Amino acid sequence: MFCIMVCCWLPVIAATAETHTTPLHLQPNDVLPTGNEWISLPDIRASDGALGTFNVLSMVHRGLLQVSGAVSGTEGKPVISPSFTADGKPVPLHYPDWSLVEYWTPMAHQSINGLELTLTWCAPPDARGAFLRLTMTNHRESAVEAKLGVQASWGALSRVTYTPVLLKGNLSTGPAPWVADGEVFSFSTTDTDFAWSLVHPGSQGVIVLPPNNVVAPTVNAERTQTLGRGQKMEALYVIGAGIEEFSAPHNAKALREMLDREGADALIARTAAWCAKHTRTTGDPALDTLMNRNLIFTTLYAWGRTIDTEQFVGVTSRSPRYYVSAAYWDRDAMLWSFPALLDTDAVIAREALEYALTFQLRNTGTHSRFIDGVALEDGFQLDEADAPIVALASYVNKTNDTAFLEAHRTALIFLRDRLASRYAASIGLYTSLQDSQDEYQKRPYLTYDNVLTWRALLAMAALFDRLKEPDQARALTQRVADLKTAILKHCVVPGPPGSTGTMFAASTDGTSPLFVEIPPGSLMRLPALGFVPETDSVFERTYEWLHSPNYKYSYSSEPYGLPGSYRVPFTTSWAVADHLLLKHGKERAMKVLRDSPWDGGVFTEGVNPTTGILDTNGRAFATAAGYLAHAVCEIACTDKQ
Repeated sequence: MFCIMVCCWLPVIAATAETHTTPLHLQPNDVLPTGNEWISLPDIRASDGALGTFNVLSMVHRGLLQVSGAVSGTEGKPVISPSFTADGKPVPLHYPDWSLVEYWTPMAHQSINGLELTLTWCAPPDARGAFLRLTMTNHRESAVEAKLGVQASWGALSRVTYTPVLLKGNLSTGPAPWVADGEVFSFSTTDTDFAWSLVHPGSQGVIVLPPNNVVAPTVNAERTQTLGRGQKMEALYVIGAGIEEFSAPHNAKALREMLDREGADALIARTAAWCAKHTRTTGDPALDTLMNRNLIFTTLYAWGRTIDTEQFVGVTSRSPRYYVSAAYWDRDAMLWSFPALLDTDAVIAREALEYALTFQLRNTGTHSRFIDGVALEDGFQLDEADAPIVALASYVNKTNDTAFLEAHRTALIFLRDRLASRYAASIGLYTSLQDSQDEYQKRPYLTYDNVLTWRALLAMAALFDRLKEPDQARALTQRVADLKTAILKHCVVPGPPGSTGTMFAASTDGTSPLFVEIPPGSLMRLPALGFVPETDSVFERTYEWLHSPNYKYSYSSEPYGLPGSYRVPFTTSWAVADHLLLKHGKERAMKVLRDSPWDGGVFTEGVNPTTGILDTNGRAFATAAGYLAHAVCEIACTDKQ
């Protein structure tokens, strides 16, 4: 069985009464992500706890700055490699047992030859860094000369927007200025562009290569202690990031001081408390694990703060494991991740919406952008132009924050006019150059996109009513009615071979309909948008045909099959989410949800319809993780917010 399993709920040692750990069953090549709004640790290896890379967001670089280890042969070394030694002999942590503290902080445990080893990676809230805790407990009869340590290796700094681009400059290391027990790693061109630091209280650090050596600066740090029977030792290693040689080690120093004052257990518990506030419950421990891990993942990997300007920004994913990481889409941010934010933290949701309505406003509807709002991939997508309107309405409806709406009235007018510019009066529909899977569509009138526009206009009418602008509200209400009439007239047509009557086309030019599914903008979502009930006969015929062998990508005969497309020829996470909201599709969607291993439990772009194994291109997809986690909560959460 490949699925992530929840065996039991266990209290975290020295944590609060409400804090729990969740055991994980991982595959050998799995990785575990953790982090906070400042730093992402996307690829902690399940095999040994080593940190492959870490990254921060950078506004000046318009994406992620990724720190990678030295290259050895054809493979890169981890940035941080832990080590355990007893009486001069290595005691390797090898495929340990893993658990998550409050769904997020990874802890490894292993017992070997009378020694008990643990490893924990933790990124406390608000810290501009993270720490690694190693412990060893001696259960042998005799004393042990124990050593705990790490090797920090820096082979490259890359800018990541979609793919890593190696930055050219000098990599160097030296003692951290004004910070004891630490080293700073600097990247310099004409000036220092970025720095990070390793601080190791109680350990002895040795720079393996001389300062200013440009070839993979390396630091070894170890703590030595004689352990009698039953005794335990701990070593802490703190990494901090900054924009130059002083800020990086002092960010690490501040976290080290917190550890000194409060202890690692207290900071792990504090992190757990933050996570607990960003979770919900279904009453089913296994479902809670899937949902909550992904609610936190979308909160901290689809959103974060830049290290250089401290601006809160949104991205597809802060993990370079996702193939189009570190860029902004209105749809991804506002339609997929935003509802999950609103499920757990209205304050974060407000800041995300603020970013969308300011930094990203001018190019709303443009395919994709850099985090500073500059166009990355041109091309208009109607669903992206709708997205901020739908998000704003959902936020105001939930919070009654009319002051926020009033502050952004100008943005609302801009979004209204942006939509109006795509209106084709001759047919009464709205045009889009590309569809919701980011592909060019020759037929300009997309059914899902126009239904989403109908929903956005309906929401906008209600927003203007809140603003006490009845003329605006009335005009939009009339446009809503006219658009629905046009959709039913032009997008409901006689079906293709194998259909049983009229059905919804995916797109049309007014005369030639296209019958396909577009999973990120699915016809299966029309009932959830409120356009037609699930019992509507046209929708029922559409559902039947897309789930039949008559549609090439239906996967109707496969155990984990839900309709895909030529662009995503597998069962997608969007399809799972949309089918969870349908009475007819819920059971099969729930089977996919529970049986798939996903990406070590983190939702991906999709899974193989035959095996349920993940599609490897779409790992660590933070915004889609929010979409599916929100759908789970919508049907299953038992707590009320």
